Amino acid sequence: MENRRKTLFAIYFAYFLDYFGYAIVFGLFGPLVLNTDFHMFSDDTPLQVRHLSLAILFAVYPLMQLLFAPVFGDIADHFGRKKTFYILGSGVILGYFFSGIAIYFHHFLLLLVSRILTGMFSSNRTICMASLSDLYQDEKGRSKAYGIIATLGGLSWIVSILVGGIFSKALSPEIPFWITTGLALVSLLMILFFFHETRTKSDVFYFDPFKGIRHIVSCFKIKGLGSLYMYYLVMMMGWGINLLWLNPYTLSRYSVSHELLFGLLASTGIVWSLGSSVVNELLIKRYHTRHIALIGTIGLIIVFTLCSLMTTFIPFAIFALLASIFGALAWTNALSTISLTAPEEIQGKVMGISQSFASVAFMFAPLIAGLLAGINITYVYPMAALLIFISFLILKLTPQPIEEAYEPKV
Repeated sequence: MENRRKTLFAIYFAYFLDYFGYAIVFGLFGPLVLNTDFHMFSDDTPLQVRHLSLAILFAVYPLMQLLFAPVFGDIADHFGRKKTFYILGSGVILGYFFSGIAIYFHHFLLLLVSRILTGMFSSNRTICMASLSDLYQDEKGRSKAYGIIATLGGLSWIVSILVGGIFSKALSPEIPFWITTGLALVSLLMILFFFHETRTKSDVFYFDPFKGIRHIVSCFKIKGLGSLYMYYLVMMMGWGINLLWLNPYTLSRYSVSHELLFGLLASTGIVWSLGSSVVNELLIKRYHTRHIALIGTIGLIIVFTLCSLMTTFIPFAIFALLASIFGALAWTNALSTISLTAPEEIQGKVMGISQSFASVAFMFAPLIAGLLAGINITYVYPMAALLIFISFLILKLTPQPIEEAYEPKV
C-alpha cells in the first residue's frame, strides 16, 4: 500500500510538471510571434505570415508526438513504465533548454527545432495515464483517476501561465523556459525515488517510426473503438482551436492589457480543474462516462457559438471560461470511455493510440486556425463550434451497449 501511494504521488507529480512544460507556450508564443516589438521577424512581415508561422510552431510539436508517442507506449509496455520515464524526462530537459536559447537569440528556426525535440519526448502524460490504467481497472476508479489527472492539468496550467506571465514581463521571455528545464529535472528525480513499476507483463517490442500512423488505422479493427476515436479526434480538433488560439484571438480582436490576458488564461485552468473534479464527481454518481462526454460536447457547441458572437471582451471571457468546464468533462470521459472499451492487456498501446489521435487533432487545429485567422480572425470560433458539432453526431450515432445510469449516492 505504501509503494502504491508513492507511485501515485510520482505519477501525479510527473503529470503536473509535464503539463506545466506543455502549457508554458500558450501564453508566450502568441505575443512572441505576433507582436512586432519582440523582433522574432522583421517589422514588415505580414500578419498572415505571422499567424501561419505560429501555426507551424504549434503544429510541429504534435506531429512529433504522432510519430513517437506510440513508440514510447510500446517501450513502456515492454521495458516498463519507469525506464520509459527516464528516457522521456532526459529528452524534454534538452528541448526546453534549447527553447530558452532560441528565444534569447530571437531565432525562429532554432525555436522550431526545439519544439521538434520536445515533441519527440513529450509522452510523459501518456505513460502516466497508462500507469493509472495499471492501478485502476474499474470504471469509476479509472474515471476518478483521470479526473484527478485533468484537475492537475488545470492547476498546472494556472501555475504555468502565471510563471510565464510574471517572469516574461518582469525579466525576459526565455526565463520561463529555463525554469521549466529545472522543473523537468525535478520530475525525473521524483520518478527515480518514488515510482514503483506498475507494468507486470512485457510485450514484444520492435521499432517502427510509422507506428503512430499504423495504430490509427489498426484501432478500427478493435471492436467498438473506431468510432470512439473518431469522436475524440474531431472533438479535440475543435477544442484545440480554442486552446491554441485563445491568446492570439484575444490579442487580435479585443484591446486588453498583458495582465488581463494572462488573468484570463490562468482562470481557464481554475475552471478546468473545477469541471474535472467537482462537476465530474457529481455527474459520475449518476451517469456513465459516455453520457458525461456527451454533456461536455453539447456544452462546447453552445459556448463556442456564443464566443463567436461576442464583440466585447468581458462576455467573451465568461463564455471562454465556461468552455473549460465542458472541455474538461468531454476530455476526461472520452479517454475513460475509450480505455474501458479496450482490453486490459493493451492499455499502454491504447493510451499511445489516444495520444496519436490527439496529436493529429492538435497538428491540424493550429493550421486551420492560423489559415482562418490570416483571412479573418472572427472565423476561428465558428469553425471550432462546427467541429464540436460533428464530433457530437459521431458519438451520438455510435452504437453502445444497454446500460443503466448509476444510482445516486446518499
